[in-house]
Amino acid sequence: MKRCPVLLLVAAAIAAGCAEEDPEILHEYDPFTGSAYPDQREPIDVPPGGLALVTDSLSDTLSLLDLGAGERMGSAPVGRDPVGLDGPHHIALDRAGGFAYVALSYPVLGGAGPHAGHGSSVQPGYAQKLALGDLRVLGQVRVDESPGDIVLSDDGARLVLSHFDLRRSLENPGDLDKARATLAVLDPRTLAAVGSPAPARISTCVAPHGVALSRPDGALAFVACYGEDSVAVVDLDAGEVLERVPVSPAPGAPGDPSYGPYSAILSPDAATLALGNTLSKDVRFLDVASRTIDPERVAPTIGAPFFPAWSEDGATLYVPTQAPDAIVVLDLAADVQEIARRDFLAGECVAPHLVERYGADTLLVVCEGDHAQPGRVLWLDRATLETDHAADVGVYPDGLAIVPGGAP
Repeated sequence: MKRCPVLLLVAAAIAAGCAEEDPEILHEYDPFTGSAYPDQREPIDVPPGGLALVTDSLSDTLSLLDLGAGERMGSAPVGRDPVGLDGPHHIALDRAGGFAYVALSYPVLGGAGPHAGHGSSVQPGYAQKLALGDLRVLGQVRVDESPGDIVLSDDGARLVLSHFDLRRSLENPGDLDKARATLAVLDPRTLAAVGSPAPARISTCVAPHGVALSRPDGALAFVACYGEDSVAVVDLDAGEVLERVPVSPAPGAPGDPSYGPYSAILSPDAATLALGNTLSKDVRFLDVASRTIDPERVAPTIGAPFFPAWSEDGATLYVPTQAPDAIVVLDLAADVQEIARRDFLAGECVAPHLVERYGADTLLVVCEGDHAQPGRVLWLDRATLETDHAADVGVYPDGLAIVPGGAP
């Protein structure tokens, strides 16, 4: 092969370098001042009749309902993991401040029993603070496994989460202190995107779930202790349990309940706590002042009662029950007695989870569904219990909060 002299190659390179070059063009841009991956969620307009936010536990969304029109407006994603399941479970609102608080429970799919999935998590949960205007995340903090209820004090200064940690109980059958789960107590004003202070944790009871706070500052928490057949009265300022009041003179052993108190809802006058007992299938009542439960004042419900709603005057209680699926109306004015009932036909409302009042004439009922297909929310006429509207939502809805019309 013929080789070119090295000098010839160098000369050719020099000659090429002397050729006229294209002029250099510089592009100058203003520096980027926004945040990386900005959240571009659309603003949410509250309809004149009000807006309901529904937690869809197995869809990782919040469903948005136009309450006046009786229909679903859309949904918004919620959670921390865009791929995995976060399990938004229950919701609390600060209407004056314009915030929503959601508990992320990271459920284990396929757990035994209808609610074991969110009581068997091995992953710590989170509390997230959302802006009501567009549901973007403003702050978050890690809590313990299997968050159950999430409630906000009336003054907006105290946020409390229970931990329905059935796994902890099963793994510590002989050690009650280790079997008992905690309440997480935090100042919602300290929640930030990063660096939120860790919440205070108060060891409370076995598998605590429903929580009601004293008014207005939430200094006391009344906690439905599913795994101990009791109500824990917790001093949140002192960080200690004052007492655990048995729901019956013959409660089950810790970790082996006979009554299973699951929900705790305070009456409008804050004098009475209604307890839904899912194992004994009845509603019982705690007198707040004396911290006693009258064993004679019991309302059998046939099905397992979940989260009820009080009437404005505290004389009536609207109770959702499962298996059979129904709404039961209790008259509490003189004695506890059932005065009305609606049994849902197949597919009308599968596994009703909670009831909320809407206006003077309507009850909203959240129906869990079968945890595989979309759940549903019903608008019921309070007088007749007939359905006025129905809207499908995400999979396994179990929380609902109302933003009044005209509010942010």
